[in-house]
Amino acid sequence: MASRAQQTRALKERIRLGPLTAAATCAIPGCGRPTMKAANEGLAPHHCRKHVEHRARHGSYWLNTYTAAELKPYLTAATAYVRLLAANDKFISAAISATRFALEGAGPVEIATRLKGLAAAKRAKIGLARLRVAKVKPERIVSIVVAVHALAEERGHRPKEFRTVQACKAVHRLASGTGWVTYDAQGRERRSKTRAYPRSSGRVLRLMGRMLEEPCEWVIEKHLKGVLAHKQRFGRGTRKAPS
Repeated sequence: MASRAQQTRALKERIRLGPLTAAATCAIPGCGRPTMKAANEGLAPHHCRKHVEHRARHGSYWLNTYTAAELKPYLTAATAYVRLLAANDKFISAAISATRFALEGAGPVEIATRLKGLAAAKRAKIGLARLRVAKVKPERIVSIVVAVHALAEERGHRPKEFRTVQACKAVHRLASGTGWVTYDAQGRERRSKTRAYPRSSGRVLRLMGRMLEEPCEWVIEKHLKGVLAHKQRFGRGTRKAPS
């Protein structure tokens, strides 16, 4: 029986020689670079290396990751909205409970420098565990996921993959790096300013994003319009929830 590596090589060779003809240049308007398959440096038949890597990092061939400033008004509205309804709305309370359960069941944490070589699913769970250790509240995670979807909805960014990746990146920023603690001769704790960060790209973002989104699906379905209306009504600052 062929090994997994041999099967992977055989599959890549079948794709390379398969019926799917590669375009000469990247499909993104104005790019002009050769596709990865045409340049014989990968399997992508319609996009160049730059745009394939862009999709791996951001979830889209052309859209960029939302900045904290772009997300802030939506997050403020979502946070106030979730806090207001958490006690009485079954969808929001269920999302918070499911998110808490996912964090508690994520397993142990591993430092960022030891993630290389681990399976994507394992690394995604470690990402959740890191949020638990950092004491990030489930309510905060639910608010961020809903806020990302609200921003994407208002801007007309429909692709599911992009929303999933953006939700993951926004939450992941809360507890993504690993720092070091040392002690001086008197036993006093010194925290290093240097931090190591896992690579924010590829399949891990998709898997972790799905883990974060799944508990929130009904909240997004039932309350996305409400969050957007809340943002419109109370403005950029959204200082407090309505009484």
